[in-house]
Amino acid sequence: MAVLTHHAYYIEDSPAQFGAYKEQIPHFVAQKYERFGIDEARALTQLASLKNISGEAVFLLALGSITSEAQQALLKLFEEPQKGTTFILLLPHGLLLPTLRSRMLEYPKIQITNNKSQTISKFLIANQKERRDFITKLLKDEEGAKERVRDFVNALEAECVKLNFAQKKEGRSALQDIATVRDYLGDKAPSMKMLLEHLALSLPSF
Repeated sequence: MAVLTHHAYYIEDSPAQFGAYKEQIPHFVAQKYERFGIDEARALTQLASLKNISGEAVFLLALGSITSEAQQALLKLFEEPQKGTTFILLLPHGLLLPTLRSRMLEYPKIQITNNKSQTISKFLIANQKERRDFITKLLKDEEGAKERVRDFVNALEAECVKLNFAQKKEGRSALQDIATVRDYLGDKAPSMKMLLEHLALSLPSF
């Protein structure tokens, strides 16, 4: 675990890795959110104000997405935290507004080699038929499908970042497509099959 010398940190990694970070970072509160909005920001502010002032508290939060309104609400909380309070946000690459990022430090990523990473790698090197078969399997069970798809998209983005997609025009376009799909997943009733098939077609094969 990194030594916590600051009051707010960010980790640009897949929220699907929440369990691994939770195991390695001692925490007061650890919570995962599919979408972190203004109501969640207010609840966090209230909870942080209620914690024991004499003790230390680490809030570890995994966010699938976060609204600009919520980030604005967190500005004051991160600027004037209670003594001994530390916030660590785990969220996909590119979600933080510059104003909020400037008040935070980057927390070291945990290097994880697991079956999910291997699955993402296989998806990236697969042909179109294999990608469509993967999507069909991912959506076969309707229960929990949206969360599985969001975790997959976040893990896919993390793998693309690790592979330095941003260094090439084709890769930057792929990362933009992934971010767009993730935004649409926040809709009330997104067409997950259509969104995933778009990624299957648009992402380059390796």
